[in-house]
Amino acid sequence: MAKEQGSRNVSEVTDRQMMEELIRIHAQAAGESISSILRANIEIGEPELQEITVREVEYSILEPAVFVKTCLTSQVAGSLVLILRQRDMQVFLNELMGVDDLPDPDFVFDDVAMSAAGELMNQMGHASAAAMAQFLGDTMDFADCQLTLSDGRQSLASVMGEAEDSGVLAVTYRMKIKDMVESEFIECISANAMDSLYQEIQARKEAEARAKQEEEEAARQAALLEQSSIVGKGALPDADQAEGKDDEAGELANAGGRRTGAGPRRSGPGAGQPGAAGILHRNQTISGNLGLIMDVPLNVSVEIGKTKRRLKDVLNFNNGTVVELDKQADAPVDIIVNGQLIARGEVVVIDDNFGVRITEIVNTRSIIGNGE
Repeated sequence: MAKEQGSRNVSEVTDRQMMEELIRIHAQAAGESISSILRANIEIGEPELQEITVREVEYSILEPAVFVKTCLTSQVAGSLVLILRQRDMQVFLNELMGVDDLPDPDFVFDDVAMSAAGELMNQMGHASAAAMAQFLGDTMDFADCQLTLSDGRQSLASVMGEAEDSGVLAVTYRMKIKDMVESEFIECISANAMDSLYQEIQARKEAEARAKQEEEEAARQAALLEQSSIVGKGALPDADQAEGKDDEAGELANAGGRRTGAGPRRSGPGAGQPGAAGILHRNQTISGNLGLIMDVPLNVSVEIGKTKRRLKDVLNFNNGTVVELDKQADAPVDIIVNGQLIARGEVVVIDDNFGVRITEIVNTRSIIGNGE
C-alpha cells in the first residue's frame, strides 16, 4: 500500500485506505523499535480493524492483562489503549534485563517492573508516533503512557475515560517474539483520536494538492519564460536585416531611446506573448510571498551528539556518570530548526553563555522549496 501511494496521487486514495496504511506504519515502527531496544526479533503482523463500541471490545482472552494508555499530542488529540497479556510484558522485561527465564506465573509487577515496562512502552510509542508524523507531514507525538494492571475489576471504559457506548476502533495484532512465543494484543483508538487522525489525513491531501498546483504553475511559467526568450533571440536578426548597413547600430540605439519604457518591438509569432521582464516580475511576486511568513517563530536546538543505552544502564546512572556520545570532540554540532537539520557549527562561549558559530549550511534550498 505504501508503495502504491508513493507512485500515485494521494487524492486517488480514500481516507479509509490512508487510515489503514497509517495503522500499518504505526505497527511496523513499534515492532522495529521494541526489537531494537530488546535486541530481539519482535514481529507484529497485519492489523485487523473493527469499528465497534467500547463495551463490545472483547479482551478476556488476554487476561490477566496490562492496559497501556497514551494520548495523542501536538495538533491532534484523543486516547489510545494497548491491551497486552501480563505474560508477554514479563517476556519483554526478561529480554530487557538479559534474563532467559520463562514467564513466571507468580511474577509480581512491583514499582521497578512497572517503571521499566512504562519506559519500554514510552520509547516504542514515541518511535511509532514519529513514523506516523512523517507519513502525515506534521509534528504528532504520543504523551508518556500510563500502565494499569487488570485484576478483573477495571473496565476498559474507565481506563480510556470513555462511555461504554462510545465508538472505538479496535485493532487486533498478531505478535511473534523471537520466533518462539506467538501471541496477540489489541489497540483501542478512541473516537476523538480517530477524528483527529482523519483531519490530519485531509490536511495532507490538501497540502499535496496545493504542492501539485504550484509545481504545475511553476512548470507553466518556466515554459512561458523559455518561449519568450526564444522569441526575443529570433527578433534581433530580423531587425538587423531591416536596417541600413552603415548606420545600423545608431538607428537602433535612437529607436530604442524613442521607445523608452515600451520594450523592444517584436514581429512574427511572438508579438502577442508577454515579455520576459513581465514573467520575471510575476515570478518575483510569487517568491515575494515568502516574506509573509518571515516573522513566524521557530524552535532552534543544537544537538551535540546522541547515543543508545539499555534501560538497565540508564537506571544505574548517578552523579558523576559519564555518557559517551557518538561524536568526536572536535566534530561540528548539528543546528536543528523544528526537527529539520539546517546547519552545522562549532561551540563558542559568549560572555557567560554558550553559542554556536555556523560553519556549514545544509541544503536550505530543499527547506524553502523552489526559492532561489
